[in-house]
Amino acid sequence: MEDLGRKKTDAFIPFYNYFVILKACKLPWYWIFFFLFPGAQFVMWSSINVTYIRKFGEFGVKETILGVIFPFPVFWKIAKNKEEYKVAEPTNWDVAKQVDARTPSDHVALFFALPVIGHAIAIPWSMLGFKRKPGKKSIFKDWGDAIIFAVVAASVIRTYVFEPFKIPTGSMEKTLLVGDQLFVDKITYGPRVPMTPFSYPIVHNSFAPLVNIKSYLNIQPIPYTRLPGLRDVERNDVVVFNFPAGDSALNDPRMPYGLIGHTYGQILMDEAFYLAGYDAQQFEENKEYYVNKARKQFNKEGKTYNTVVSVDREKGYTEFSGILERPVDKKENYIKRCVAVAGDEIEIIDKELYVNGELAWQPPNMQYHYSRVGSMNPSYVGNGMWDETMYNFYLANFDARGENCSVDDSMNITIPMNKAKYNEIKDQFPDVKPYIKKKGFYNDKINSKQSRSYYNIFPNDPQYDWTEDNFGPLRIPKKGDVVELNKKTIPIYRRIIHAYEGHELQEKADGIYVDGKKVDTYTIEMNYYWMMGDNRNGSADSRFWGFVPEDHVVGHAAFTWLSVDQQKGMFGGGMRWSRMFNGIE
Repeated sequence: MEDLGRKKTDAFIPFYNYFVILKACKLPWYWIFFFLFPGAQFVMWSSINVTYIRKFGEFGVKETILGVIFPFPVFWKIAKNKEEYKVAEPTNWDVAKQVDARTPSDHVALFFALPVIGHAIAIPWSMLGFKRKPGKKSIFKDWGDAIIFAVVAASVIRTYVFEPFKIPTGSMEKTLLVGDQLFVDKITYGPRVPMTPFSYPIVHNSFAPLVNIKSYLNIQPIPYTRLPGLRDVERNDVVVFNFPAGDSALNDPRMPYGLIGHTYGQILMDEAFYLAGYDAQQFEENKEYYVNKARKQFNKEGKTYNTVVSVDREKGYTEFSGILERPVDKKENYIKRCVAVAGDEIEIIDKELYVNGELAWQPPNMQYHYSRVGSMNPSYVGNGMWDETMYNFYLANFDARGENCSVDDSMNITIPMNKAKYNEIKDQFPDVKPYIKKKGFYNDKINSKQSRSYYNIFPNDPQYDWTEDNFGPLRIPKKGDVVELNKKTIPIYRRIIHAYEGHELQEKADGIYVDGKKVDTYTIEMNYYWMMGDNRNGSADSRFWGFVPEDHVVGHAAFTWLSVDQQKGMFGGGMRWSRMFNGIE
């Protein structure tokens, strides 16, 4: 600092020290503001550090790597050897010796700016014969600089303003379609400060799911903090959020996103039920034993026998490559409609949702499943194939693709339709009936050993005989609520206490203990929401895995900017022009 005409103590003043470095390096002083954005600040910090040590002529590969991840030894080396290190003249890009001296470290910087992909862009560009102009930077230095600041700008926008999101499943059909690409608005609810700041800023949780390379480090997490927004989450908003039950997952590189499902807890329960021979009574009496047995099997053998993917059906089990544990902001992103906010009471009666005793607002395109009695679904019986005639028949008459149809408990085809479509066709097709699961449906199936799954409706406990069509009543927890804890209520609040709000929970014979203290009440620390898909019988939502905590909310779904039918493709006539730049209702 003294060489720059500053006091030594100025080096210890946060932000101001880097302001001085920026001025000395003749870089824009306002870059200092990027240090205020968690996530992006590490990219900017590394970039300025590398620029600083290069101002003293240090272009070594080792020094460059240190400059990116831990520059202080290089800073110390420069400070202690003033005779050796002088402010270097800028690189003369027409002098081969100077260019060759820095080329290896430029490759290192490019790799850190955008791993693998940076070189995948720059090298072909160079091989195609695009030569630099006299006096201009090398292609690797030029790409490195461009990518670094593109990454910084993109990460700030993605984290604090807008984030792109693609609809992967039909859970929101036909409000949102598979292949819709939309922007998630972070301003409405207030941007959430990254809770895992040591992460590469423009990818979500993995550089490459197929090889399971995480894009983040679980060090120095930031407590949940949300900047001021325009308003809170409201009923009927379409919301993007981190999947609450996704704190653990089974990794299988062959599967989409490298995961066997998203709900580790349900897979664990299913495996334990399998180990109990699908005997509900045996399982219920010895649940802890079978769950622990399944957990040990996952850790020791890396196999699941209950959740078998298609390519593993012949051998009867699926091997996976580890159990992934993810922090809140690195869980998979989901999109659903918020149908109830903290403090609301919900109840579903014969598929109809009631909030606080009143029939809830219904999206115009909301769908239910209807059974076509006497027509078996070939995907589940017979040869497992839809012929072209049958496929076109359902598409023409019910506006339903074969792959979106399912089955009821009698293996009849169930067809997703909205109420208007059902009222239109019900006289012509009297064999099409509403398919409704009454309360007690799963209890009856499990107790009669007709089901190969355990209680898959929240709170996943035999004390509650709810189904996705007849559910509740249930109050959505609100910050400050004091709830009773007992054998009946603990299934509802278990994950809130230990998974979402981070307390030690023990369920003993003599009562319930929170953080080592026996209690019979608990004070809720966050607001929670209830999310459901508009494709009501084709959506894995809060009815299956419960509440969404406020710290899991990513943003408000704003508008679609592109929509492509995935079967036809963008260049095969699949562009849905009418859906582009539409607001999301």
